[in-house]
Amino acid sequence: MEMMNLFIIFLTGMIGGSFGTLVGGGSLITIPTLILLGLPTHTAIGTDRLGMAGIGSAGWYKFHKKGMIDYKIGFILGFPTMLGSILGANLVLQINEEILKQAVAIITIIILFFLIIVKPKIGIEKSDHIVRNHEYLIGAVSGFFLGIYGGFYGAGTATFLSYILILLFRQTFLECAATVKISALLMCAMAGSIFAINGAIHYSLAVSMFIGSFIGSYIGVHYSDTIGNVWIKRLFFVIVLIMAIKLLL
Repeated sequence: MEMMNLFIIFLTGMIGGSFGTLVGGGSLITIPTLILLGLPTHTAIGTDRLGMAGIGSAGWYKFHKKGMIDYKIGFILGFPTMLGSILGANLVLQINEEILKQAVAIITIIILFFLIIVKPKIGIEKSDHIVRNHEYLIGAVSGFFLGIYGGFYGAGTATFLSYILILLFRQTFLECAATVKISALLMCAMAGSIFAINGAIHYSLAVSMFIGSFIGSYIGVHYSDTIGNVWIKRLFFVIVLIMAIKLLL
């Protein structure tokens, strides 16, 4: 039975990693799968944080080789996200998760409307936008609060970070898929450490998920240029809609 569970979570991690590395949202299938396999909710979240670090690891490596990561923006967003995840992981038992999920879902729908109706070309065409100091500050503060969410739940955090990179820093979908890997890996590593200290990680499942998500992420990034910004944007919208509905219901 244990071997079957390991195989199931390996496949789930690989599927989540393949699309999650491009548009985020991989944890939308991995966390429920872990819960269905019998893990307590908090252990499922902790195991997912460690297991899905495979996406950040493989994605960072492959996108770095392609020269697509903006390291300045990545670390300005990444360090506050990491600090926020410490707070989020420690508050996991104290925050009303349902209220936060509903608020996030409503914000998601509003932003999705903006991307489709108001700015349909954003994220598709490369921009010459010059980032100003106040935009870096807004990005850092936003990253901190998203890190809190990522620390205690995590599903969709990379997608929300992508909003910042697209709307604030005018990156394309491919560029933000690359740059967000810095925040994602730092957040997973820090939050995973907090859960580990509190004994809320199933290590064999986490290792199996890490391997699966690493392979899935490697494949996803490898074919990212072939897929292109238009199809990544379409996949992004599908994942965001599923996430918003899931959070509301």
